[in-house]
Amino acid sequence: MTALPDSPVFPESLSGLVSECPQSPDSPESLNVLVSESPISLECPVSPVSNGQGLDGQIRRVLESLGERNACTHTADKAERKRFKLARDIRAVEKGIGRQLNVDHLLVAFTKWHEVSQRFLDAAKTRDDHWIAFLAELEKVRVPTGEGTLTQALEKVSKLSLDQLPLIPGYANASEKCRRLIALHRELHRLSANGTYFLSYRDSAKAYNGLSHQEAHTIIRAFVRLGVIEVINNGKAGLNSREAAEFRYLLSEPENNPMRPSSLHGKTRACSQLERL
Repeated sequence: MTALPDSPVFPESLSGLVSECPQSPDSPESLNVLVSESPISLECPVSPVSNGQGLDGQIRRVLESLGERNACTHTADKAERKRFKLARDIRAVEKGIGRQLNVDHLLVAFTKWHEVSQRFLDAAKTRDDHWIAFLAELEKVRVPTGEGTLTQALEKVSKLSLDQLPLIPGYANASEKCRRLIALHRELHRLSANGTYFLSYRDSAKAYNGLSHQEAHTIIRAFVRLGVIEVINNGKAGLNSREAAEFRYLLSEPENNPMRPSSLHGKTRACSQLERL
């Protein structure tokens, strides 16, 4: 297997998505970085350099960790979604080292992903089917893990005038904070390559000055009821948890198109809740 460059330089935008690895006396400083899937940090592998395994031994552990972290581990897991997360991680690694990983390296991550996922995968699809799909998904990644997606979205939302904020079907008099919050979801949707995106309630509150994460949570739950967004995964709550919720934005563009009948169920209750905020 071909060794990676000795001094990978990870982009500044990955700073919040990188784990520091414990150093050993013989471990090069440049290896003390491990890119992880946003918003969950991977535990850093022990450096194998001092055990004589060399640089490839360490990068193998990193890639296997990525494969395992993104594997399907529940029957409800979607192979396409999990596989695409792995592709985003790999693209972030490639950006960090300044070149594409070779096929041997890609196989390390994919093999671990398939090995852990196998019992939860569709029996009609072969290992080769998933391998080909994974390679294709690497080419589809527009925003690698940690590429500052949230920063881009928040900056865009902050520059929008009131007239440019989304209209919420069934809630004509929505406040600015509600509309800026849904605008953040819209921007993250536009930046997503597969239609879903991660967002914590604390980060949601950054869409509007003075908005608390508790208020953001309440507004988002009301939006779910209105059919504006869908929660794919609830994540884990708590100040020390880095697992954000995963969402899908449901409004067509422009957002003032009529809402689907199924989405109107419970509209009155949700709007009343929003109006009290």
